[in-house]
Amino acid sequence: MASFFRRLLSVRKPKKVLTRKDSITGRNHTFEVPYLSRLDGNQLQTGQSLIARGYITGNEGFIVNLTSGPNVELDEEETGQLDDRLLALRVDLAKGKVFLNACINGQWGKEAFVKQSYKEGDEFDIRVRCFEQHFEIYVEHKLIANFKHYVPMSNISHIYVTGDVRLYAVSWEGKLYNMPYTADIPGNFYVGRKLFVSAIADKKPKDFSIDFFAEGDIPFQLCASFVQKKVLRSSEISGTKSTPETNFEGKIKFPLKPKRSFDILIYAADDKFLIFINDVLYCTFEHRAPAAKIERLQINGDIQLIGVHIK
Repeated sequence: MASFFRRLLSVRKPKKVLTRKDSITGRNHTFEVPYLSRLDGNQLQTGQSLIARGYITGNEGFIVNLTSGPNVELDEEETGQLDDRLLALRVDLAKGKVFLNACINGQWGKEAFVKQSYKEGDEFDIRVRCFEQHFEIYVEHKLIANFKHYVPMSNISHIYVTGDVRLYAVSWEGKLYNMPYTADIPGNFYVGRKLFVSAIADKKPKDFSIDFFAEGDIPFQLCASFVQKKVLRSSEISGTKSTPETNFEGKIKFPLKPKRSFDILIYAADDKFLIFINDVLYCTFEHRAPAAKIERLQINGDIQLIGVHIK
């Protein structure tokens, strides 16, 4: 099989940060592997992304496979052929590498790898974004490779994860979104609701914003400025704009980087919004109007939107 890589990049170990493990982020509950799930719907859409997050429980490593069917393991007494692995991603802790390959009709391609250091106890974040001709593969929010398809991505029917890990979440997010993105919020953004936004920053971003609307007011606007390296929060009530707040929690002043994927979670608490970036509490913003009046949101700026949903 021909080489399937357009580009490989080394991945440096990111700074250690503590994600918040509670019911807001969902990291207070994990589930075991092996994990095998059939994809919902008829087939994948261009722009959709697999997001697999969890933590490492041992030294043997783990795999994430996109397959053409549920036949993903053979018992010792079984013979035959497994379903195609359109993407086989294998993390080897001992070698400090992530290996990438595919197996079609029982034949493996030429294996390639990128360096990535993990150890037992580390959290991991692996993302695969689907396009007609290739996958984009992100490890710890950084693009490590473009992996060309051997067969159409419509052949993918299952996701399979196994090895020395426990999972926080495995999900398929989004599609190709037009910007600015605007949507009504069914039932409004009352206390207890959560907005999840997954995106990739552009190569040379200036900023992006998330605006919450309540009739003619903006009770909350979050603006991330890559130029100022600040996350600004403000409001506009009855035509009066508030002074932007720029304070933050923790030691990392600005955790967003060009060409990197990221998640933002906004939670409506009783008296304020809690803003998480990659499941780490970054800042808060006190309510300027009742959260239950917020009826619409808009996302705009120098990003590729991967997914948006409200719970």
